[in-house]
Amino acid sequence: MSGFFTFLWLVANIVMIVFIIKAITSKDAAEKKKNRKIWLISLGAAFLCMVIAATTMPTTDDNETEEEAVVEEITAESTEDAAVTENTEVDEIEALKAELKEKYDISEPSKFAKGDTTGKWRINTVANSTPPNDYAVDYAKAYMSEGDIYYIVNLSLKTTNQFRLNNNILEVYTTEYVDKEEHDASAIGSGMEYSDKYYDMSTGEELTSEADESAGIVESDELITAVKEAIDGAVGEGEKITNVTFDGTTLTVKVDMSGADTSMFSAAEIAEDRISSITDNILELDDKYYNTWEKVTVDFGNIGAITLDKSDVVNNGYGKYFDYPYGVFTE
Repeated sequence: MSGFFTFLWLVANIVMIVFIIKAITSKDAAEKKKNRKIWLISLGAAFLCMVIAATTMPTTDDNETEEEAVVEEITAESTEDAAVTENTEVDEIEALKAELKEKYDISEPSKFAKGDTTGKWRINTVANSTPPNDYAVDYAKAYMSEGDIYYIVNLSLKTTNQFRLNNNILEVYTTEYVDKEEHDASAIGSGMEYSDKYYDMSTGEELTSEADESAGIVESDELITAVKEAIDGAVGEGEKITNVTFDGTTLTVKVDMSGADTSMFSAAEIAEDRISSITDNILELDDKYYNTWEKVTVDFGNIGAITLDKSDVVNNGYGKYFDYPYGVFTE
């Protein structure tokens, strides 16, 4: 509405100016009188349009009030949505806790009696016959936060299970139960290792090292070529990968460490590190290469050799790697 009257005001002003000029320039008295009359009418119309336009134009305060109302409405809706989401999450967590209590007799985890220097570790002691891996993800969702380390000691199965949550990946590290370790955080998890598994918290699925079988396999020459390219640069200055072979089952990489810089570490200690740098690169290759071999041997000549099986491959959520004991050449 204000825009329309503003337009009329502009038109009236133009008409007024035109007839002012005519009134001034006209020599005929009657014509001057007529032009002056039109000019005055135009002036009045312009003034009237200006008043109407001014009174119908929204004020700054009105605009601010309207904008504030919209913001408040959006904020209220967001707060309400957040509250609904939070309540839903709380309900789901409480439901998980109730289920864990009913099925496995698991209650709120407690603090360690002693030995916890972080103040954040927690522990549950149970005596059921269910492996903790079966309910690990639900337990983590119910009780754990990012970075937490919790333990479940199963006195019936004689296992101690460390739950570690990082980057939405849950690690369940299971060891043999050691008598009374549940009372001391400094002793917990000191038994013999049984298993180390990883779970994706988003899906609840275990992360496995299995490759896509439908990817097929490749010929020996293609495997060897791909491996040579993948491990190029996996050794240090003065060290040399001398050969890569494949016998249909075992992929063998031979490394000459005679030129290694041993000013800070021994050749054996350096070789320990090269095992992972070489094999990690091999495991990063496509599934068709992974499907082709069954074992990988890294041979360092007179230092020693290590053979790793696919059963030694672990997927921790960041990629595949061989899980092997450190110290195979240095102990």
